[in-house]
Amino acid sequence: MEELRSTEVLDKEIREDARKKAEKILARAKESVEQELKNVGQRISEAEAEARKASAARVAAFEKNNSASLPLEKQRYVVSFVRSQIIKAVNEWLTECGDAKRLEIISGMIRKAEPVLTDVKKIDALVTGMRVPDAERILSALGKSLSSVSEADEDKFADEHVPGLLHHEGIVLSCDDGKIICRLTLDEKIREVLDSHSEELALALFKGRIPE
Repeated sequence: MEELRSTEVLDKEIREDARKKAEKILARAKESVEQELKNVGQRISEAEAEARKASAARVAAFEKNNSASLPLEKQRYVVSFVRSQIIKAVNEWLTECGDAKRLEIISGMIRKAEPVLTDVKKIDALVTGMRVPDAERILSALGKSLSSVSEADEDKFADEHVPGLLHHEGIVLSCDDGKIICRLTLDEKIREVLDSHSEELALALFKGRIPE
């Protein structure tokens, strides 16, 4: 009987010890879970704060870039608008002045080109936007150097057109050796005027006050 009671006491002690160990394990597990949950919450808060910070930085950068680009965009718009109005006025003037005046402009360009062509033995002329007989007449000053005069479609010189210009009459001269090419066209003349007198034209067109 004594041995039986001793066994029961030992068994009870073992169960009590196991229970205490289990309680400690459960307590540590609970503490670990609570700490992990706390860490997760902290990480979420940190992530939210970082996201808000990054978002605020992107918004600030966008507003800064947008504010910086507005004056530039406005300036580009003004330049584009002024140029389009100048081209519009040029188109109206070229239309109103008629064929004879436009031919006179081209004739004047030929006279300026004559010194460059003095020693050229053979010159071929391509005519666009105008009658070949008219071109032959104003090219007669080139004398025997003029080898041929032929008509070419306007599209052949489309790459040289001034954007927005409606009149593309002119003559393109080329030498037999290909070293000299003279573009005696309204596009060249208007481009020259725009490059050297655009500000004067703008002031005249807008009566001394360019749009801002």
